[in-house]
Amino acid sequence: MMDRDAPARREALARSDVERSGEALSALVGARVDRVYFCEATGLLSLSTYDRGKRVLSVGVGPIVWGIGLGEAVPRVRDDAYRSLVAALRAHIVDHRIRSALIEDGLLWLAVGGEGALARLSLCPGRRGGATVYAADGRVIARFPAAATAREPESEWGDERPFESRGDALVALSDKRGFDRAKTQLAKAVRAAQSAVERRAEAVRGDLARLGSVEALQKIGRLLLAQGANVPRGAARATLDDWDTGEPLEVKLDPSKPAKAQAETFFAKARRYQRGEAVMRKRLAECDARAASLIELARHVSDATPEDGRAWSALVSRARALGAKVEDERPAGGSSSKGGREPKRRPFHVFRDERGRKILVGRGGADNDALTTEVARPHDLWLHAKERTGAHVVVQLDKGQSCPSETLIDAATLAVHFSDARGELVCDVTHVQRRYVRKPKGSAPGAVTYDHEKVLVLRVEPERVERLLATREE
Repeated sequence: MMDRDAPARREALARSDVERSGEALSALVGARVDRVYFCEATGLLSLSTYDRGKRVLSVGVGPIVWGIGLGEAVPRVRDDAYRSLVAALRAHIVDHRIRSALIEDGLLWLAVGGEGALARLSLCPGRRGGATVYAADGRVIARFPAAATAREPESEWGDERPFESRGDALVALSDKRGFDRAKTQLAKAVRAAQSAVERRAEAVRGDLARLGSVEALQKIGRLLLAQGANVPRGAARATLDDWDTGEPLEVKLDPSKPAKAQAETFFAKARRYQRGEAVMRKRLAECDARAASLIELARHVSDATPEDGRAWSALVSRARALGAKVEDERPAGGSSSKGGREPKRRPFHVFRDERGRKILVGRGGADNDALTTEVARPHDLWLHAKERTGAHVVVQLDKGQSCPSETLIDAATLAVHFSDARGELVCDVTHVQRRYVRKPKGSAPGAVTYDHEKVLVLRVEPERVERLLATREE
């Protein structure tokens, strides 16, 4: 049976809820904001405050979590994805005291700071809510969503739990929904990596199937040595007698060379196929091992819970090392820096080879200089696409350590990809120890000189490029 009085009861509960919220919030006046936590995916913003005890104000501004309450728990699932809002909160709210807290027309207003330098934070709890940080002069410093305009506050705040403990329920809901979303994204990335590995394995099997032509190539070489003198000079084709079958054997030739002299061409091609067999079988074994590891990883992702952020970070790192393209490295657990302040921007991106070794790639211009002159150590390996405009690339090595050949090829591949040689199949790549690279005074950003140069002629492999780009870390 339909409860016709339910809407009226919800409306009355919402009105009383707003009144009770205002009364409880007055207890926060004078408290210092220690940290801020934000989960963009769910819309939960939490402020950890301290005044003779810890209290956490949690406000859900949508789209998944909405409402307002106090509690003791802080979100496990949080991120810094919405950097302008988080940075503004850390710069203007953290380490300052709350001077006033009130609810007006469905909006929560906090004034934070000292006399004459009050910043204000406006929060609109609701499915379509928002958050705005104002400077002391009234300027909008940051808002979420970025294109937020005036919004009608949601009226259904009603909740029968006491306001003083309702924040913990909001945090628990945000953690669950946020972590479920992160699990879904990681599982999808792992499945995509599995598909890529399977395609690569199938391609390698196709290459191995072509190895069956080794004996045929060797036979043609032997027949040309024996019968090539009977083939007219300049012929593009020759008909040889196949001694094994007794049938004629048609062979394509290079008209510019004597037929007998072309026997070595067929022997050399057969040798290349034979040498390639060991490499291809190794690659196939690597593909099979990676596929098995991804299957195991998918099972661990399915069993993961938000309780241990470090375990989740390990899963994400494993996924990256196995070639999965993961957007968010840390969905569980936020910044560990004091006061939750924004980490310093790095002048490089991080990629990883198949063993997980870091390869640093400059973001461009002055960032290349910072990577080479401030980050790289004298014994690290430095790479650059030869005589091209492009990124500086650094492989971090221990003293006396040589760079593994596969890592060298990976780093050279990145140097070509992040240069104006991108798209070319073959490119020369310079590599030297960082100690031999110098930045001339007054030179343009990214311009350097070097000696003791070594050059690698790189044949770009699209599959290698795809695998490396999937490991990118900001």
